[in-house]
Amino acid sequence: MGVGPGDPELLTLKAARILQETQVIAAPVSQPDGDSYALSIASDFLNSQQAVLKLHFPMVRDVATRTEHRRAAAQRLADELTAGRDVAFLTEGDPLLHSTFGHVLRHLPDELPVEVIPGVSSITAAAAQMKKPLVNADQKLAIIPAASGNLPALRQALLDFDTVVLLKVNRVFDRLLDLLDDVGLLQQAALVERASHAAGRVMTDIHELRGADVHYLSLLVVHTGKHDDES
Repeated sequence: MGVGPGDPELLTLKAARILQETQVIAAPVSQPDGDSYALSIASDFLNSQQAVLKLHFPMVRDVATRTEHRRAAAQRLADELTAGRDVAFLTEGDPLLHSTFGHVLRHLPDELPVEVIPGVSSITAAAAQMKKPLVNADQKLAIIPAASGNLPALRQALLDFDTVVLLKVNRVFDRLLDLLDDVGLLQQAALVERASHAAGRVMTDIHELRGADVHYLSLLVVHTGKHDDES
């Protein structure tokens, strides 16, 4: 279930209804028994009779460790379902767009009934907060996680696409500033922090953020201006 990017009012009517009806609420956490952003978004729709299941997904580079925890999470969900209890697995944004659930889904037994409830993504919420279209007409959009730091690939995307959305920018932000400056797009980029959240913000003078701590829930939207004259 996608619970949206931060504003609880962006939950769909279907998500809100199922949240209130479901016996077990599962939420991903990066630390054992840590806080869950997705759970905090949905908290107003929950009641004290529901069980909350926090599933640990460590933020590590080791693929084997990540896979082990994804399989363990899928098994916990499967155990609840085979015991006859419905489970709502909460994800920020949309569950099939750069989401933890996409990894869990592949480890769930095929015979288990699964329904995916889409949610508002941080990308579309960021565009709404900026009040600027992502793409129009024949324009092309690229969505790229920037955490890998693969600058040659990012540079090529900036050359090939009309709009580039860079996710997970906090750890490589200064390097991205250098790249955008090098290709002449620094003034055409905006940072959206915590899209739709009451504490969210849009910053267009992003060069002023050099050396600053950029919030984990931030993304960069770069309009390259290649086909701005198209109708």
